[in-house]
Amino acid sequence: MWSSFVKRFLPRSFYGRAVLILIVPIIVIQIVLSIVFVQRHYERVTAQMTENTLRDIRFLTDQLEGSPDAAPVLQDLAELADAMQIDISVLPLPVVPPFGDTREWTDLAGREIIRVLSENLPAYRNVDLVSDSNTVFLFMDSRHGVLEVIIPRRLVTTSNPHQLLVIVFLASVVMALIAFQFLRLQVRPIRRLGQAAEAYGRGRTVPFRAAGAREIRAASLAFIDMRNRIDRQNTQRKLMLSGVSHDMRTPLTRMRLILSMMDESEDKAALSAEVADLESLLNGFLEYSRGVTPDEVKCSVDPVGLVADLLEKYAATGHQIGFSDGGQAVPSLPLHKGLVERALDNLLSNALRHASDVHVGLSISDGAWLDISVEDNGPGIAEIDRPRATEPFVRLDDARNRDQGGGVGLGLAIVTEAMRAHEGRLLLDASPRLGGLRAVMRVPLVPSS
Repeated sequence: MWSSFVKRFLPRSFYGRAVLILIVPIIVIQIVLSIVFVQRHYERVTAQMTENTLRDIRFLTDQLEGSPDAAPVLQDLAELADAMQIDISVLPLPVVPPFGDTREWTDLAGREIIRVLSENLPAYRNVDLVSDSNTVFLFMDSRHGVLEVIIPRRLVTTSNPHQLLVIVFLASVVMALIAFQFLRLQVRPIRRLGQAAEAYGRGRTVPFRAAGAREIRAASLAFIDMRNRIDRQNTQRKLMLSGVSHDMRTPLTRMRLILSMMDESEDKAALSAEVADLESLLNGFLEYSRGVTPDEVKCSVDPVGLVADLLEKYAATGHQIGFSDGGQAVPSLPLHKGLVERALDNLLSNALRHASDVHVGLSISDGAWLDISVEDNGPGIAEIDRPRATEPFVRLDDARNRDQGGGVGLGLAIVTEAMRAHEGRLLLDASPRLGGLRAVMRVPLVPSS
């Protein structure tokens, strides 16, 4: 419970926590140094200087106490008192000295002056440290009346005692600024590594090189090596799928040629259907292996027009698909047009394969995302299976009946790759409109790249 309470007030970033680790010791050292210097060194020096001055005061007051008349004694001691820088006089009877000790609450040295004088002068009456900050007014009882002893403040306390604290504070600030700059340079490689990893997770490969301390450099090199291995594996996988698909088209073409020369029969129709299913599978392999081709660059695309053109093609084949844009103005976006068309085509073909009612919607989400949703009234996908549904070659036969259409589980994987290339993502949930599956292609309105 205590740890969770503390964590709420701790910085969440590595840089913030590192700064906290740096600042807290400096502040603690400043506090400890101030306490030790003020309470031990400064107050002790003040007490010693006050005790030294106290001996001179005792000598002068003893001379006055030993004489029945104060005036001649004060006249005789005038020269000596001037040498001691002490002014001593007897207050006239109508004059009443202030009652009680007076000092500023911030005057720590004054507290020590009052303590030493009150403890060591039996005739002590009070001290005034407020009337003049550079002078100590001491009042004492004597046989001649109330004595006023005026002492320069410099005789009982050090001048400018705060200079050491100020110097230490300024030095700490300078060293902290230097440490902040050094820390920022150390955190920069970690931040760049995080940005490169985030960009790669969204399908972009940004220039990145290892830098920083040895441990950070080792982590960066491990990330670069991992990224290169993944890229090689993806390239080899797509090349293998592409090669196998192309190689299998030749025997499929020969099979179609042989079927075209055969007489019409039930066996020919069944075999033709199997060949068509096999070609559909090969087309899926080719589409997945294609991904984002080098010649496919982003251009300004009107999402509403893109969706409308694709729906017209489906309408020409007899598939009526609902469409709505929520009455919002959808701006043109920099997109890989062919890639988005293929992704949306996969979602529509999957929905039509498993449902009788399909609806497409366009909307702006949180002011930062364009959502292209495809909803159907089919059996949907169970929530526990949705994370696996976007993986390549995964067939969820319980949710999508194999008898209702062919496929090898690449449709949603193709959509996921397309969204990753646009720094977006594919979301799967239940359709509130039709009750089946709702697949949302979410694309940022302002790509970071």
